Amino acid sequence: KTTNKKFEAALTSQNDLTYSIVRPTAFFKSVSGQFEGMKNGNSPYVVFGDGAVTRCNPISEEDLAEFMVDSITNESRHNKIMNIGGPD
Repeated sequence: KTTNKKFEAALTSQNDLTYSIVRPTAFFKSVSGQFEGMKNGNSPYVVFGDGAVTRCNPISEEDLAEFMVDSITNESRHNKIMNIGGPD
């Protein structure tokens, strides 16, 4: 995670480069694999406290790809760091 922070700091300090940093909360594909493991009893499900701080809003690969491609031409997304999730 420190490497990511250093990269973001170096990227955002540039004056001659347009960037869009996209941080998806979770992927449906990876989340569905976790649920499958829990359903089969092969992996635990851990909740911290009431679960409020561990909530995530999974996004599909297609929606994430569309968001990233659209970020190239959508100037409102330029030079920003965006945490994104699914529609809910």
